[in-house]
Amino acid sequence: MIEVEERETGEQNKDLFMIALKATIPVFLGYIPLGMAFGFLLDGAGYHWIYAFLMSLFIYAGSGQFLAVALLAAGAGLTEVVVATLLLNLRHSFYGLSMLEKFSDVGKVKPYLIFALTDETYALLTITEVPPRSSKSRFYFYIAALDHLYWIVGSVLGAVLGSVLDLNLEGMSFVLTALFVVLTIEQYFNSNVRFPFIAAVGAGILSLMFFRPENMLLASIVIGTLILIAREKFVKENLHVKQDIQ
Repeated sequence: MIEVEERETGEQNKDLFMIALKATIPVFLGYIPLGMAFGFLLDGAGYHWIYAFLMSLFIYAGSGQFLAVALLAAGAGLTEVVVATLLLNLRHSFYGLSMLEKFSDVGKVKPYLIFALTDETYALLTITEVPPRSSKSRFYFYIAALDHLYWIVGSVLGAVLGSVLDLNLEGMSFVLTALFVVLTIEQYFNSNVRFPFIAAVGAGILSLMFFRPENMLLASIVIGTLILIAREKFVKENLHVKQDIQ
């Protein structure tokens, strides 16, 4: 009896992993070439491939890693690199706030899920439904860990190949942007609520009008969040008014 239960559990975990693997294919197609671009740049800056592995394993910051390479190549100190990376990835704090409910009962994997919450992983976790009668914590872990693995493999592969190949990297940095656009479009069509997307577009336009390009992202997040908070308050007030009238 115990052996049968263990076998069934193993099969369920395997099926869950395959579902997560299928869900992360778009990220795989984006992270491998972009990770390779990072590896190429790191090698071009004179660093051994082991640094690509360590940075992708322990920092895992995507655009922050590109920034770190540029700053290190320019002779910046470690403090400057850390501060710049924190500011660049400040948007992740907003992601974390919106995932509080989803992560409330994931158990021991919660710290890793928080660490691995990149733009693309966040998008996947918000649009991908946990299969019925499956472990949410295990499913989320599979998605986050697979995305992390893709980035590590791409980074190391790029750094290793960069030492033996001479390639033109023009346009490679746009891969991450294109990937996030695709995930956003997919999220739009999978959602029954359209207002957050309209608010995001409006916030982006306002930020583009009144802020410099390098400050646009953070400004857009703040403006978009304020719009959503204001709308939520407006809806609740109208609901109370209708209840009072009745």
